[in-house]
Amino acid sequence: MSYILKTNQAAYLLDPDNEDLVLKKKGKFSSVYLGYRVEDKLPVVIKKLNDPDDVQTQFRFQKESLMGFDFFGVQHTLDAWKDESGYYIIKEFIDGLSLRQMMQHKLINRPLFIAKCIIGTLDILSQFHNKGIYHCDLRPDNILILVNKRGHPDIIHPQVRLIDFGLSKHSESDFLAHRMPFSLIYSPPEQLLNYPRLVNATSDLYSLGLTLYECIAQYPPFFNDNPEMVMHLQLNTSVEEHKNIQPALLSLIHKATAKKKLRLPPAQLESEEIEKTIAEGQAQRFQSCEEFKTAVEKILPQLNESERKNFFSKLFG
Repeated sequence: MSYILKTNQAAYLLDPDNEDLVLKKKGKFSSVYLGYRVEDKLPVVIKKLNDPDDVQTQFRFQKESLMGFDFFGVQHTLDAWKDESGYYIIKEFIDGLSLRQMMQHKLINRPLFIAKCIIGTLDILSQFHNKGIYHCDLRPDNILILVNKRGHPDIIHPQVRLIDFGLSKHSESDFLAHRMPFSLIYSPPEQLLNYPRLVNATSDLYSLGLTLYECIAQYPPFFNDNPEMVMHLQLNTSVEEHKNIQPALLSLIHKATAKKKLRLPPAQLESEEIEKTIAEGQAQRFQSCEEFKTAVEKILPQLNESERKNFFSKLFG
């Protein structure tokens, strides 16, 4: 059933019961719908945050309402509203496919395409890091690739957009007493173990390294039906080799996702030792978007040459 959401700025039409207009149905933190602004029929994305009485919801609302105006390559917030029915954030509609969706598409040279997408993401991310802002939720769902009118991305020169800054953190912000939410499969140890003061640029680069791996391998490097096992893998193991990931690319991913193994389970260690171990692992990672980008750019010719060799190998047997 469609209805009109009226804010101080405009009116928006949305229809939560129309499956074609539901972009995300009752996710962990929100539901997301495609709607339009009544005044000019402008397509918009309407995010309704879950649990309006939860402090985390209020925290996300404050951050996302203000995010994106001063940065390129991101989904800009157009409006925000809260009333007795909940918290709403209205954002610009971006016609694109997420890297998650791109995993379902057949690509001639997947490693090369994904590497280019990662470079584009790093270009966008660097402007945030330079201002002390960390995304804290980088994963295939939050990286969009623009498409043309036929719904196809530019495979040679992909255009990237970064979305969903609801978990973002500013380096100078106060640290909350309660546990911050995180994405189990993609988060670095400092987020998994709830050490927000240790979150920095390397934390985002860690998540981006795991995203790079998954988008090429087409499954996540750390996955298990048991969340406790996923936590164990994240804290204590490195990503494994994969037939579609060249050694040079795997080495790059290992550096992006570096961590030092804890001596004992976290519950058996003092906070000081955990912090020291995490910091030592962070020091082994890429320290900036620029450093990560340079490393990826260096292996692009290898990725291109590898595909050329595979082509001729198939052609001539």
